[in-house]
Order: sequence, then C-alpha cells, then structure tokens
Amino acid sequence: MRLKYVIALLIPLTVMSCNENTVTPTLYGSISGTVFAPDGKTPVQGASVTTNPPTSAIATGSDGSFAIKQVPVGNYTVSVSKSGYAQTSVSVAVTSDQTVQAVIFLSSGSSYTPGAPTNPFPADQATGQPLSLTLSWHDSSSAASATDTTTFNVYIYQSGSTIPQLIASSIRDTTATVSNLRFNTTYFWQVVAQGTDTVKVNSSVWSFTTIPLPDDPLVFAKEVNGNYQIFSSDSTGSTIVRLTNDNYRDWWPRFNPRHGTIAFTSDANVDPQIYTMNLDGSDIFQVTTIGVTGYGNDGIGFCWSPDGAHLLYGHNNVLYRIDADGSNLTQIVTAPAGMDFSECSYSPQGDKIVALAVGPSLYDSEIYLMNADGSDTTVLVPDTPGLTASPSFSIDGQEVLYTHDVSGYESNSGRMLNSHIFEIDINTRTTIDLSANTQYAADSKPDGTNDLYPRFTSDGAHIVFENAPNTPGSQGSIWMMNGNANGTLDNNRHEIVSNGVMPDWK
Repeated sequence: MRLKYVIALLIPLTVMSCNENTVTPTLYGSISGTVFAPDGKTPVQGASVTTNPPTSAIATGSDGSFAIKQVPVGNYTVSVSKSGYAQTSVSVAVTSDQTVQAVIFLSSGSSYTPGAPTNPFPADQATGQPLSLTLSWHDSSSAASATDTTTFNVYIYQSGSTIPQLIASSIRDTTATVSNLRFNTTYFWQVVAQGTDTVKVNSSVWSFTTIPLPDDPLVFAKEVNGNYQIFSSDSTGSTIVRLTNDNYRDWWPRFNPRHGTIAFTSDANVDPQIYTMNLDGSDIFQVTTIGVTGYGNDGIGFCWSPDGAHLLYGHNNVLYRIDADGSNLTQIVTAPAGMDFSECSYSPQGDKIVALAVGPSLYDSEIYLMNADGSDTTVLVPDTPGLTASPSFSIDGQEVLYTHDVSGYESNSGRMLNSHIFEIDINTRTTIDLSANTQYAADSKPDGTNDLYPRFTSDGAHIVFENAPNTPGSQGSIWMMNGNANGTLDNNRHEIVSNGVMPDWK
C-alpha cells in the first residue's frame, strides 16, 4: 500500500465532523503512526490511541508506533492521551487500500481539575484600598504539575453593577492589577481557574472598598498626551488626583461654591461646552448647547453664581446666564460693538459682575463692571497697550484681581512678555501691582515669565495663580501668594504644582 502522512503539532487540532461516505461493498484503508514526546525525538510507549468515529482502541508500542487496520474509508479524528501529557488530536482522511500515516507530538501537561483559588489579597471586605491595586490569590490545585497548566480569568464589578469586567484573561500568574478605581466605592471580584480538561472552578466572590475621597482644595488642568485633563490636589501639591480621562481637551475647572460639583469646559462636541461633574470626576453632565466661544474665549469664559445655582458665560458678544441643569438660558448683556465677552466673575454677594471684553486683536481688551442684571455697565479697567485678562472678585466684593502685560508688547500671535497680577478697588479705582509688591528676591516674579489667572482662596488670605514662561508653548505651574496687598513686602510667593494651568481654589 502507498502511505499518506499527517503531522500533528503541539497545539491540539479542532475535531472535524465525520463525513463518511458508505458504499457497497465497504472499502477499507488503514491508519498508522508514531507518538513522540514534546522534544520531538523520544517515542512515547503506552499512549492510548482512539478514533472518532470509533474503530479500535489500542496503545502505542515501545517505539511509540501504532496501527489500526481495516478502517472504513472516511474522515476520522485520532486522539492520543497519556498521563503527564495533554491530550492531542489530529484529523485524517482514510481512503481505499491506502494507509494514512499520522506523526503526533504530545505537549506537556496532564488532565486535571484545578482547585478553587483561595487567600485573596486584599482580604475579603478590606477597606481603605488605593485606586490602583494589585490583586493576588493562592492556587490551591493539588496536582504537582498543576501550576504549569492552570490559567486564571479575573473579573471585577462595581457595587450596584451586575456586569463584571474581565481584567485578566488566561493568565498563569496569580496576580492582576486594576487601576482607575473610584473613591469610597465597594468592588467585588472573583477568580476563575481552568485546567487542561477545560473544567472551570470559581473562587468565592470577594470584596474591598477604596479610600475616601480627599477634600482637595485645588483643581487645575494639565496637558496629557496632547490634550488637557483636569486634576485635583491638596494644598501642598503632594497628592494629585486625576479627575478626567478622555481624548478631548478638558480645562478651566471651577468649584461650585455650594453644591459639591466642578464645572469645566470640553471640546468633546467641537465647540467648547460647559460640563459639570462630581468632585471625584463621576457623573459628567453637559450643561450648555451654545458654546463658550468668542474673541479670546476658547472655553474659559464662565463662572458660577455665588449660590451655585447657575453659571454665567460668554458666547461671542453675548453674556448668558444658565441654570446648572441646563435650563433657563437668559441673555444678560451684549458687549460693545466689535467686542466679545470672555472671562467673567460674580461678586460673592451676587450683586455685581465683572466681565472681560476682547476685540479681534487680543490686545483690544478691557474689563467692565455691571449689576447682576447687566445694568449700569461701566469700564473698570480701560484698554491700554498690552493684554489685559482674568477679572476675579475679592471675597468682600470691593476689589477685583486681573492681569496685565506691563511690557505693553503687542504682536499678531497674542504673546505676552511680562504679565503681572493687579488688584483694583472698584470704588476708588486705585490699583496695586501684586506681582511686584515685594522687596525679597525669592518672592519676586521670575524674569521672562507671566502671572496668569489669579483667584482668591475661599478665606481671602491667599491668591492662587498660574506662572508660565513667556515663550510660546511653554507649560505653566501653579503658585500661591499672600492675599494682603496693603503694603505687604513679603508675599510668601511659592509653587504648589510644577505642571498645571488655570487653577481654582475651593
């Protein structure tokens, strides 16, 4: 007879369906072959050889060979099994008066049922766990070779959810890392062990609870992979928490003064829109559908009302008010001809508004003071050479912080060379240069930098702001200084966060 050869590699082949064509009289062929160990050289004696559809069940000889004669023609699956090896199968086609030869290489392993994973870390019902955590467990399989062949799937789901998330698939290690967990949240997790016989064994369902949400007083934006994202920090910058994580630009975060949320702008829908979220970054809600846009306004032109019930923002030449739930959009006032509204601020008493108006050239900038309904609009800071920006009320509503480039530099790029923080009294119109109000070199604004986006802290004792090199594209940092401007010589100017922009203080 002529021989046909079929070689089975380390990975068991998929069982083929039987497709035997029976004819009369019945035609026969033969199956023979040799079984080798995983090294491809050592024959395996005493391996069990069976077929599907069934024919004869035989064992391999001392040279690893086997032969099954008088096999009706058709398609067969030849399976080889032996203790200490994983079962291996190969498909063959038997034809009339021919012997098909199968050379089969076994792989290491044994057929067994693994034990249920035990001894979780963190321990079941553990509390105070970090937001990034390495889970671990014990493989309780009793077979000596079990650790070589057991694989694990790891599932986790948040309290209140019935849909588990697969965080590790078919791993051999007994650890798995999970990250981006939420504060003060209970998570449930389970490990599923699987042996070579495909039987799966589940661990118990374990749980842990993450650390409470820190009461961070500072929020800011920071560039991450080409997009700005929002972070919070403690008062020293030693603990920083990321709040947004998407593929859009999220920035200009602003604490709601009453209701424990943060508003920010995002260009997820092309035009920057105002969104709100919880202090931990959850439950993001889009407030506006008319964008925060205009001259000098790329999403930074909004503020909260003192009661936290609504927001004020600029859309081109109109200053709008909108409730925090997105309802009751109301036009407050229009800007002077040829100007658009950008940044704005409510007085803490809720009776006054200051708003920055900007022309086609960013250097055409002046600050207006008005009543909360838009009436009695007057110029508070007139247009002078250099860029003026970032009006913000003091806690008593009698002064306004703002920035101005004292160099008077103007170019088509809108670049600033030497922006200082000023404080103006809204009644007397007297101003104080806070960036220059010191006799100590350590407290002076570094040459070649700009002070930007000043805000009083909630107690009025300090001012938080951004300082950035005046070279285009440079990254800013978050600083703080004393808020007492009345003759202060030592303003205790110091850096809080080395990489951040657009700060706000709770």
